[in-house]
Amino acid sequence: MTVFAIRHRVLTAAACVLVGATLSACTDAASKARADSLAAELASVNAQRDSLQGVMSSSSAEKDRALSQVVEATKFAEEVDVELRKVRGLTSKVSVNKTDESGKTEAADAQKDILNRLAQMRQRLTARQAQITAMLDTMKSLRADSGATASLLADLNARLATREKEIIAFQDEIKALRTQNATLTAEKATLTDTVKAMDVRENKVFYIVANRRTLLADGIVTEEGGSRGLLIVKLGKTLVPARTLDESRFTAGDRRQTLTIALPRADRPYRIVSRHDVGLIEVAKKEKDGSFRGESIKILDPAKFWAVSRYLIISEK
Repeated sequence: MTVFAIRHRVLTAAACVLVGATLSACTDAASKARADSLAAELASVNAQRDSLQGVMSSSSAEKDRALSQVVEATKFAEEVDVELRKVRGLTSKVSVNKTDESGKTEAADAQKDILNRLAQMRQRLTARQAQITAMLDTMKSLRADSGATASLLADLNARLATREKEIIAFQDEIKALRTQNATLTAEKATLTDTVKAMDVRENKVFYIVANRRTLLADGIVTEEGGSRGLLIVKLGKTLVPARTLDESRFTAGDRRQTLTIALPRADRPYRIVSRHDVGLIEVAKKEKDGSFRGESIKILDPAKFWAVSRYLIISEK
């Protein structure tokens, strides 16, 4: 197989990989424009190949050696394109939508892998560009008919410079994505904490079970209505919740979990002072006047029961 045939196959394979990788990454107008530019670049390389055919017909052993170096450089360009395609494939693993811990670890590992690959490619590109620059200097000293080969080397050097810019852009993109992931993770944690706090606050309830004297002394209830009997005793006074309630006097609970509330004495009658519906509780015994007895009360429908107020006040009669 002639050197020209090898050059033709390498250029064709490199072009297919380059265009395929580019088309797979085109998701917006800017990427499509870059694909069109690369297609034009391929056409230019084909034209250079045709020009190179004329040079080879009269090439000397020195030009054959230079052309062999061109083939090596072209193969390297193909390797860069293949590596870039692998990197583009890895970018799908660093999505910011990762939420679980395993997903975060996978994304972080993928980011680290991509940055390492890009750093290695940049080192290889720098070394290869130095070699091509030296080759260009050598080609300038060759006969005038080697101009086409020197032009091809210059084109390959420019292409490698373009690839280096793409690698730098990839590095910046991955770093920005890493920062974005960290920001989103922090925002999500803050939002989760806020939602939890709101959930706890919305479902927090308070209850107290005590005798009349204690409730009055603590400012939990006040007396309304009634009249004096024998100028001394007040008759018919009704207990109502105070306008301002001190939560520290109550026992706090969660309406979803506080389904049973103990009563201090099973032998004493109790009455709900707050606006809660006595029909929504279950006790050992209920009286016609709304009072009840038992060891505890069981809330049958928490949503309806607590809807009227977060503060449940139960008085011992």
